[in-house]
Amino acid sequence: MNRLFLVGVLSVFASAPSRADIFKFFLTGYPKDAGSCHSQSAQLGAHFEEQLKVKVVHVECLKQKKTGSDFVIEYEAPQKLEFTSTSYDLLGTHQPGRYREHSDCLKNLPTQVEIFENATSLTALYAYCRSQELEVGKNWEIVMIASGKVAKQPRLGGYLMFMQPLEVAQQSIVDGLKTGIEKRGGVFADLIFHFNSVMGIGEGSIHYYAPQTIEFNLERLSQVPSLEICLNQARNVSAFLKSESDSLFTVYCGGPSFGYYELHLGTLDKPSFTWQPSADTFNSYSDCEVHHESVLSHYAGSPATPLLGGYCSRNYQTEKYQVMIFKKRAK
Repeated sequence: MNRLFLVGVLSVFASAPSRADIFKFFLTGYPKDAGSCHSQSAQLGAHFEEQLKVKVVHVECLKQKKTGSDFVIEYEAPQKLEFTSTSYDLLGTHQPGRYREHSDCLKNLPTQVEIFENATSLTALYAYCRSQELEVGKNWEIVMIASGKVAKQPRLGGYLMFMQPLEVAQQSIVDGLKTGIEKRGGVFADLIFHFNSVMGIGEGSIHYYAPQTIEFNLERLSQVPSLEICLNQARNVSAFLKSESDSLFTVYCGGPSFGYYELHLGTLDKPSFTWQPSADTFNSYSDCEVHHESVLSHYAGSPATPLLGGYCSRNYQTEKYQVMIFKKRAK
């Protein structure tokens, strides 16, 4: 008798349906349509339910803004769904906006959805252009959301710029980033320049997909009296750092600033090379050039940190010239 009762209890528990809870999904800045915010709520909820095969119990329009509205979708499921999204925090380090005009955002949306779906192997549940509702700058960003979590996450990185690039195509910088990101198991999506000509400072915002965050930096490593000298240095640096290309995504000149041009190096993560000014100082660029090879010879010969090359640069603090020495980083 006791045995029959126990079997019956176990049978009841085994056949009982799994318990479902109510969870919330937030959709912010979704573009307005011709109808009301509340009628749009119903459409969004129906789409959510159909695509994800969960029961939507309530949808609410939380807030209406100039170009879009915020919604919350409440759904019933055994556990909270996971999502992959390019909805970045506006208060973060880098700027998520990509376009000044809504039309430009809409034009590029299909391309970015294709990159998103190929990189993540997920299908976008929602893909739209969202305005940050600011009066200046590149306000329009692309938001793509898919159900599921993947190792290759959408990420937003970047680097500060103190001068706009001279005589270098943006595509050249894109090609360098694409190569560096792919070598780290990622996928490049977009490079957007934000530059404030009044403040004289800007940012290169990098949209990419990768298993881990990649660190991007733009180093200001030379100050010389003419653009011609700077461009020659850029070619020389690209040549002697060719073996270290995994750590480098661009080399270019910027300026002038207070009459001088600066050489910029774009690096990824911890570079495989180091740089340091020579102990020797010179009163002029021409004097530094005369002694350039002699100075380099004093830094050559280390088996642990082989010499890669170097060039003359003005130290903006002392106003003296020194040879900037590049060496292989010690393992």
